[in-house]
Amino acid sequence: DGPGPAGGPGPAGGPGAARELRLDPLRSDLDRRRELLLHRLAVCGVPYGQAREVVGAGGATALTSRWEVRWTPATAAMLTVAGVRGVTLEQAVEGVLRERRRAERDEGGPTAAQVLEGLERAAECGLPGLADDRLDDVAEIVPHAGTLPELLAALALLDRLRAGHIPGLGADPERTAEAAAVAELLTAAAVRQVDGLTGAEDPADAHALLELAHRADLLGGIRLTDALARLAADGSPLMRGAAGAVRVLLGHEDAREFGDRVASWVDGATDSGSRAALTARLAGLLTAAGPLLEAAPPALEPLLNRVSALPDRAFLDRLPALRGGFDTLSP
Repeated sequence: DGPGPAGGPGPAGGPGAARELRLDPLRSDLDRRRELLLHRLAVCGVPYGQAREVVGAGGATALTSRWEVRWTPATAAMLTVAGVRGVTLEQAVEGVLRERRRAERDEGGPTAAQVLEGLERAAECGLPGLADDRLDDVAEIVPHAGTLPELLAALALLDRLRAGHIPGLGADPERTAEAAAVAELLTAAAVRQVDGLTGAEDPADAHALLELAHRADLLGGIRLTDALARLAADGSPLMRGAAGAVRVLLGHEDAREFGDRVASWVDGATDSGSRAALTARLAGLLTAAGPLLEAAPPALEPLLNRVSALPDRAFLDRLPALRGGFDTLSP
């Protein structure tokens, strides 16, 4: 299954012709080998396959993949260069990734982002020993140095690892158990970071808070409950809206009571400052619009009713603020 005009995943149209591959590596052993080959070539810098985005149903992580492959003279040239690193492509790619890890350490790292990328590359390239080393790095570095988005990215990667959704790695009970233990460390670290979001004004932080809530309802315990209450009371307008929505989703606050409070935000938006706050609060709240509509519609009904009942003048005064908040729902 090597690359090239004459075989494997190589394009049938000859040198320079591109071909699209749709692979199902978790169900097809042939596709798994092709996926492994394409990832290894990419890490070795061989210009052959380009991964294309695939989104699963409902926005979930896709279990299939799509690649565009193209054989060029540069492909052959770089294959020769890769051969300097090892007799086989597996040896070559492990040499590249281990050298990358050594370089990170020599420069005072690795950082949380480097650790996560290193684990993902090792897993995708079917290098179990290096993947285990990188998993140890994740446990050592990410809980202490990772930002909240990095912690959540690490948890998502470990989910894939534990579920067997990275085709390069076979099932390994010991690795699965270690990944579960590391996930607990990461979740606890993520919960500790909630207090650091008090002044946050980036919608990405609101999304991170919502994602954390999905994970931490079992592991976060009292600490998350208290942190969310503080955010809802003392956070920036954006985080007050987001924390309030998350508290409703976790059952920490009654949906109807929260909905009535949201409606009061509209009533209180009588000047430029309070209208700017309304925009931010709605942006935070509507980050969780989908889950709220599914699980707790009373949290949103008072807002919609209040807006529809506003007199024309009051509605026009608040329209820019409302539009700014509802822009969160735009794709």
